[in-house]
Amino acid sequence: MALSRRHSPEFYTAVSEIEPGPHAEAIRFALTDLGLAAAFCIEGVPTIGFLNEPNVSADRIDLVHRVLWNQSLMSLLLVIGNDELTAYSLVKRPFRREQGLGSDPRLITTLSLVSDALKLRELIDSTESGRFWFEHDNYFDPANRVDNVLLSNLLQAFRELKDDLGTDGAQALLMQAMFIAYLEDRKIINSDVFEEASDGDHETFASMLESRSPASLEELFVWLKKAFNGNVFNAPCAFDIGDTKPPKLKAAHLRVLSRFRHGREEMTSGQLRLWGYDFQYMPIALISAVYDRFLKEEDGRKNAEGAFYTPMFLADVVVNQVWDDLSDEQRASGVFCDPACGSGIFLVRLFQRLVAHHCRAKKKHHATWRELITIARRLHGADINPAAVRVAAFSLYIALLEQSNPPDLPALIDEGKLLPSLYRDTLRPAEDFFETQDAPRYDAVIGNPPWKGRAGQATSAQRWAKTHERPNPAKDIAWGFIWKSLNVLKPGGFVGLLLPAMGVLHNISPEAQGARRELMRTTRVRRVINLSDLCFQLFDGAQRPTAFVLYQHPAADGVPYRFEYWSPKADLNLRLKRMLTLARTDRVRLRSDHVEGDPSLFKRRLWTRAPDEKLLQYLRTLPALSTFIRQFKDLRGENFDRDKEWVIGQGFKPAQDSRLDDEDYQTTSAPIVTRHPYLDADAFEPVALPKIKAKPWSNAVVHRAGFTGGFAGPHIIIPQGVERAVGRVRAAYTEQSLVFEHSLQAIAFPSTQRSAAKLLTGILNSRLAAWFYFHETANLGTDRAKVVQADLLKLPFAKHKGMPDLDRAHSAAQKIVRLVDRAIKHANDVLRPADDPLAEIDALVYEYYGLDAHDVALVEDSFKFIIPAMQPRRNAGLQAIWDNSKTQHRQAYAQMLCDALKPWFRKPIRASLTAKSADVAVLKLTLEDGRARDDTYREDETADVDRFLTQISANLPVALPGNVHLVPDLRFVIGRDMYLVKPLQLRHWLRSVALADAEQIAAEFSAAAARDDREANNAHR
Repeated sequence: MALSRRHSPEFYTAVSEIEPGPHAEAIRFALTDLGLAAAFCIEGVPTIGFLNEPNVSADRIDLVHRVLWNQSLMSLLLVIGNDELTAYSLVKRPFRREQGLGSDPRLITTLSLVSDALKLRELIDSTESGRFWFEHDNYFDPANRVDNVLLSNLLQAFRELKDDLGTDGAQALLMQAMFIAYLEDRKIINSDVFEEASDGDHETFASMLESRSPASLEELFVWLKKAFNGNVFNAPCAFDIGDTKPPKLKAAHLRVLSRFRHGREEMTSGQLRLWGYDFQYMPIALISAVYDRFLKEEDGRKNAEGAFYTPMFLADVVVNQVWDDLSDEQRASGVFCDPACGSGIFLVRLFQRLVAHHCRAKKKHHATWRELITIARRLHGADINPAAVRVAAFSLYIALLEQSNPPDLPALIDEGKLLPSLYRDTLRPAEDFFETQDAPRYDAVIGNPPWKGRAGQATSAQRWAKTHERPNPAKDIAWGFIWKSLNVLKPGGFVGLLLPAMGVLHNISPEAQGARRELMRTTRVRRVINLSDLCFQLFDGAQRPTAFVLYQHPAADGVPYRFEYWSPKADLNLRLKRMLTLARTDRVRLRSDHVEGDPSLFKRRLWTRAPDEKLLQYLRTLPALSTFIRQFKDLRGENFDRDKEWVIGQGFKPAQDSRLDDEDYQTTSAPIVTRHPYLDADAFEPVALPKIKAKPWSNAVVHRAGFTGGFAGPHIIIPQGVERAVGRVRAAYTEQSLVFEHSLQAIAFPSTQRSAAKLLTGILNSRLAAWFYFHETANLGTDRAKVVQADLLKLPFAKHKGMPDLDRAHSAAQKIVRLVDRAIKHANDVLRPADDPLAEIDALVYEYYGLDAHDVALVEDSFKFIIPAMQPRRNAGLQAIWDNSKTQHRQAYAQMLCDALKPWFRKPIRASLTAKSADVAVLKLTLEDGRARDDTYREDETADVDRFLTQISANLPVALPGNVHLVPDLRFVIGRDMYLVKPLQLRHWLRSVALADAEQIAAEFSAAAARDDREANNAHR
């Protein structure tokens, strides 16, 4: 199965191989308790389990599948029998096979160990590329995962309980029920406990919930309170016993809990299944993540407070980043805080890492109970939502029990008061971070704080920032957390937060730029992970992208410094919501002073590489539109001379009828909107607008009048929004006077400059403009698909006399104007010309700006493949850039690469594909000896990749990495041949990638060739 090159931390076959990490215990459990032969990891996440039992029974497969489904880490189970391999989805729900009764819905494929050798070898590569998950997408629907099944039942149970018990009572009761289920499933409490609480009537929790009276359950709480203490079992439906009595339990409530407990029913539909979820195997971090999502979905706080639940795998990414930078002393005794802890998922994952580190340091398998409590008390959390803090306490209690030594628990339970008091102690409900003391007391601050502010409401974050003279752009709460975290951080400590990518990294408003400069100067940023491209696949229902920022107190010298900038891209693996794959090409190092001086650097470096930056640098030598087009908002009431000036502004904003009687709601009178035809944004067409025959706007009372001078023709009308599937900025020239809303903007220009306006209209619609705006604007490709006015005016534009090649630009400009004139002439035709002017405009714009073939390749690749794939939704299907490259793509890459390398070498370079599998290919570059050779690119003699790499690995100074997809620029030289090992995905075979690869390849290849020449000369002496 092509596993000979795979070793830990990718491929584990023995417990002794397991390295420290967030999933070490899960891998150990799989290899020992569950009896798997091996576990395969992608990006450190256990993804494939191997069960190697030649005569395995159906019941054994069902058991292993059920356990791994509840564990919710691995996605694929490979069962190796006598002569075949069967692949089962671990996302599909548990199933019990009956002899001769239908097919198994979990079974993906069966392969012969003899006749399907090639498919077997390629299977692992296909899981790393993501191709396997996509081709079998119906087997990996996240809705079938245990966390979604549990969440669905949790929500439904809550809805059925809350009317009687109230929100707090229903949430508390469900949490208590989950805790009891956990204690029972993990065999921490047994049948004796249930019998004692029910006078022998019930042996299980399930039986107790079927009772006609809650008396036995209430008696069970008395025992649990005595045995476990903590804050969980004060009373059914309550964590706090205050002046108000908790709601009274009824038999009907027990029925709801019963259905929720066994998990065999889909409570929203009533459909029953043979197997439900099992808390014995479910990781506490998953339970915590589910409850976090439950709180935010049910309470509707996603939009109100900018808070989103944190998926477990993303919490692991954050914790890993902080953990890797901690010192041994901080790991051994440091104090940690999540100031907006929600359900405590970050604290739980930190607790597990701290316990594992403690046990390794002490060289023992289990920590003592006292040691576990000491570690738990090093974790501090707070949240303004008390319900969330209760969940955090619940989660840490279970994590404590999960990490304990099972034989120790009975004696501890007999002693009573097993659990420490965390709620209102280290976990503080209704605490506002910005009202706490500013004192350095934490070694790390970590979490996913809320973003943005509440409209019209001054938050405590704003007040704190104002008092401490810290910038707070757009009144975003997240900036408050950035600054306040520094004030509570010890020297040498770290802050690791998930933050709004737009507000912190991309916003180019003067306020945001100032805040970013202060962040660079008053902290020492260690790493930024920009997750913008993954926005719609990371968080269900998310609208805004996130970024992880790791920073600490600044160095005393104050000199500029370098930090890591990672920009992972959406890919097929993310469909599993289990891992982030980060290719080496998506990692760069930036300088703090460069970020300070370049407001667009974070945005650009999401996608640009050196050739793109060179093209942008050339374009910036030309004057921008802003040098002669003024913004209406900057006129500040002054009139402009329509005969001389170019001005851009937005349309009017209608008044809300429901708010016209509100004294605080501002309106104005704009009679002009009732005089000209109304242009609906949906009726917009690019290049040339047909005559609009709609009636004017009906009411002169509007919220804002907008740029009224832009309603009169002639003008260029431009929507702010960019259609993701198209990628172009759209602009239309029209002589007709029109009124329109603020989603449209108009450029008014002197009537004597119609030709220049038509030229600009053509250029704005071009692929070059789309490429420029994709890289240089704050929103497009990272946040909302739009280009705001300030960004629109960044476009380099000069009349042909100001272009580098005057004659070439003059000829192209005339042709562009003629194309726009032709579009205007036919704009009202019922049957328009079949030819699309945009294709001709694109080619002419390249001519106008004097681009060469390499420049054009950069633009064309971005427009055809990268821009359409920006921020894909999960239901968007296979993006072209994710698909495997075809021969013509690889040939174009090879030709462009050889052409780009010509200036570096006096001798010709020949390219051929020397090995290929379904997911990986090896391109060979040969530096010829100068004699005439056939330099035609070839693919007709390709070997199997794994066999090829195995054969040549003995000649290499270092071991080859296992997962080539994470190192798509892997290169090595043997003699006068350079080999490029690349994933087959099109993203890595674009012509633009060849241009970027050429610069790195040239230096390595020339050095290797020179070394080979020296060795050859020495051999002849």
